[in-house]
Amino acid sequence: MIFDNPIVTEIIPLEVFYPAEDYHRDYYARNPDQAYCQLVIRPKLEKFTQKFRDKLKKTAR
Repeated sequence: MIFDNPIVTEIIPLEVFYPAEDYHRDYYARNPDQAYCQLVIRPKLEKFTQKFRDKLKKTAR
């Protein structure tokens, strides 16, 4: 079991969607050396990848 308690997030239909501005899209992929990416995003991605490795799609590298 991954979580100790049940997930209780309500899932409801989205009424309005506002897409991100172009400069926000793929920020990490375009700016991997930025401090925010190094200190905040990268550790979260590494933890996620380690915890859910068996559920991730295999990609060619």
